[in-house]
Amino acid sequence: MTAKRFLFILFFVSVNQFGFSQANNVESDYVPAVNGTKLAIDVYFPDNHKNRKLPVLFEFTRYWRGKEDPKTGNPIASLGKVDKNFLDHDYILAKVDVRGTGASYGVRTGEYTPTEVKDAWYIVDWVVNQPWSNGKVGAYGTSYSGTTAELLCATQHPAIKAVIPGWSDFDVYESPSRPYGMLATSFIAAWSQYVNWLDQNSVENLGASVRRVGEDFPIDAIKEHKNNPIVLEALTAAPYKDSKFGDFKFEELDPVHWKKEISESNVPMLVLTSWLDAGTAEGTLLRLQHFDNPQKVVMMPTSHGGGSHASPFLVSDKMVDPVPSVNEQLKLRLDFFDHYLKEKDKGVEDWPTIKYYNFGEESFKQSDIWPPENQERIKYYLNADGKLDNLEPDEPQGMDKYLVDFSVSTGTNNRWTTQMGKPILNLDNRNAADSLMLTYTTTPLKESLQITGTPVISLSLSSTHQEGGVFVYLEDVDPDGKSRYITEGGLLLEHRKLAKNDRFDEIPYHSFKKSDASPMPIDEIEEVSFKLHPTSILIKKGHAIRIALAGADKDTFNKVPTEGIPTLSIYRNKTHLSFLELPIIK
Repeated sequence: MTAKRFLFILFFVSVNQFGFSQANNVESDYVPAVNGTKLAIDVYFPDNHKNRKLPVLFEFTRYWRGKEDPKTGNPIASLGKVDKNFLDHDYILAKVDVRGTGASYGVRTGEYTPTEVKDAWYIVDWVVNQPWSNGKVGAYGTSYSGTTAELLCATQHPAIKAVIPGWSDFDVYESPSRPYGMLATSFIAAWSQYVNWLDQNSVENLGASVRRVGEDFPIDAIKEHKNNPIVLEALTAAPYKDSKFGDFKFEELDPVHWKKEISESNVPMLVLTSWLDAGTAEGTLLRLQHFDNPQKVVMMPTSHGGGSHASPFLVSDKMVDPVPSVNEQLKLRLDFFDHYLKEKDKGVEDWPTIKYYNFGEESFKQSDIWPPENQERIKYYLNADGKLDNLEPDEPQGMDKYLVDFSVSTGTNNRWTTQMGKPILNLDNRNAADSLMLTYTTTPLKESLQITGTPVISLSLSSTHQEGGVFVYLEDVDPDGKSRYITEGGLLLEHRKLAKNDRFDEIPYHSFKKSDASPMPIDEIEEVSFKLHPTSILIKKGHAIRIALAGADKDTFNKVPTEGIPTLSIYRNKTHLSFLELPIIK
C-alpha cells in the first residue's frame, strides 16, 4: 500500500469515525434547494421517537452523508460517536450531501459557495415543516461540516437556535488553501484526490459507495459531478485572495464574507478548536473579537478534530489521549445543545467566554475577553552571535547571511497535515532542524514568562532572488538545550506589502491580492513583517526563547523558487532592526 493511499484511508476513517448502525430508524429523501437542485438527506431518529416532536441537528457535509456496500447496496454503518451521543439523548439528526457531492445533484463551483449557503435555508425549512420536528434546529460538525455549521447562521432562518463549529475554516485562503500565500501540495493534493474520488463515487479507491436515496442508485446525480473542478488544479491557478477559485473569489467563500449575516443572526456558538490545527485558532479568535454572536470557545492542545493530544511537552512520536477527553468533548456539545434547543439549564451562561490551554503549564486558563487582561507586547531584538534580547543593537552594520536549506521540515505530522486526519507528532525535539536554520536564542530566563496571543516577526531582509518564502518558528529551549516547537508563521515574499484591515490592529496584515504583490528587489533591504499563529505558553524560569528562520518546509510547502537557492540576509543593526514581538501577560 502506498503512503498516499494510506493517507486517503486514514482521512476516510477519520471523517467517518467509527460506524454505528441505525438502519431501522433512518429515512432518506431528496429536498429541492436553490433552482430546484435536489439534495440528498438522511434523517436519523432516536429509538423512542414515535409520536414525538423533537429538535433536529444538522450536518452539511461534502464527505458523503452515508455509504453502502457497492456489491449488495446494503447500508454501511457510518454514524460517529458524536452522532450516537445526540441520538441517545433524543435528538433527530439530519445528514445532508451538499450540492455536487455524494448522492446530491448539481455541480460544485467552489467550496462553501454562496449558492451552497443559500441551499441550506431550503433544507432547514423543509425539515421544520415535517411532522416530527418541533421547529428548533442546530448544526454541528468538524472541519468542512464545522464550517457549514457556522455558515448555516448566514441563512438567518429563524429555526436555528445554536451551532457548534469544530476545527472549522474562517479565512479559507489563509487556511487551508494557501497558507502564507504559498501552495502546500503535500496535503492539498491528497485532499483534492480524495474529494474527487468521493464526487465521482470511485468505489475501486474508496472501497465503498455513496448511500442511495430510495431504491435507485443515484447515477444521474453522480454524472453531474463529472464537471466538478479538481481542487488542486483550481488552487494552483488561483494564487491570490482575489483570484477565482471555481466561479467565485476566495473572498466570497468563507465565514468572513458572511460576517454581517452571521452576526445579525445572533445564533449562539460553541467553538471547538486547537492551537496547533492549521489556522483554525487564529480564525476562532478573530471571530470571537469581531462577530457579535454569543460565543463560548474551547481552545484545545489537540490534533484536527480533537482526537489526540498535540502538546510538544507531552507528545513525542506516539499518540496521547486528548484533553478534554473525547467523552468530555461529547458532554460539552450535548450540554450546549440541551441549553439552547431544549431549554435545560446546563449552566452554559456561566461558562467562561474562552477556555484555553496553556502549554508549558499544561493546564487550561479562562477569560471572558480576548486578548486576556494585562496583555502587553514586548520586543526581542535579533543581535550578534545568534542572540535574542531586549536591547536594540548598536552595531552600525550587523547582518547575518543564510543560504536557504531546502531540506528543512516540520515533519509529516504537523499543524497542516493534521487537516488530513493525522496526529501531530515529533515537535518535541527541534534541535536537528534548528541546525539547518538561522537561529536566535535568549539567555535562560531569570523569571517565568507568560506568552498569550499573536506573536509578530519583523525582519530587515534582502534576498538574492526575486522569489522566495520565509518561515519563522517560535521555540522553547529547556535547560538541557532541547528545543520544542511552539508556533510558526511564514510569508511568500511577493506578499510583503502591508495593508489595512479592521480585524487587525497591532498585528501586520497582508491582503494577498494581486495588486499588492510584487517580486523582491534583488539584494535590496525590505522590511518584512508578519504574524505567527497565536499561542499560549508559559516559558519557565531557566528556559530560553528561540526563533528559527528558514526558507522552506519541504514536507509541506512547495519549493520557492523552483530553481536556484536564495541567500537571505537578515539585517540587525541600529539602522535596520529585526525583532520578535511577543504578547505577554503581566
